Amino acid sequence: MIRWIPRLVIGLTALHFAVFVLLSSTFDDMAREGFWNTAPGDPSREYELWFFLAGFGLLALGTLSRRIVRDTGRLPAQLGWYLLAIGIPLQILHPVSGAPGLILLGVLALHASHRSRRPSEATDTPSACAR
Repeated sequence: MIRWIPRLVIGLTALHFAVFVLLSSTFDDMAREGFWNTAPGDPSREYELWFFLAGFGLLALGTLSRRIVRDTGRLPAQLGWYLLAIGIPLQILHPVSGAPGLILLGVLALHASHRSRRPSEATDTPSACAR
């Protein structure tokens, strides 16, 4: 499961970009206008621009965590916390969104990272920290 979590984050990113490019008429309108300064003043374009740019954040989380898993064999717990930090407020502020996917991946990432820890890292005792 450790290797699948980054792949699933990258897959969610691909879906994120596909929704923007394939289902957005705003993208076509902005392309016809040449992209330069086409978002300000139009709330739907501004919303879709932030939607698109957020995909790069997800892509960074997915590719960096994939690299860490490849190099260390462990999944960092930070990935799960970051996904939850994005997903929970998004679920509250915009319930009809992809937030449940982020929350699910965050929980799975925390579970996988906890299972991949070494026994000495499972406690926060001074003796475990001194090793």
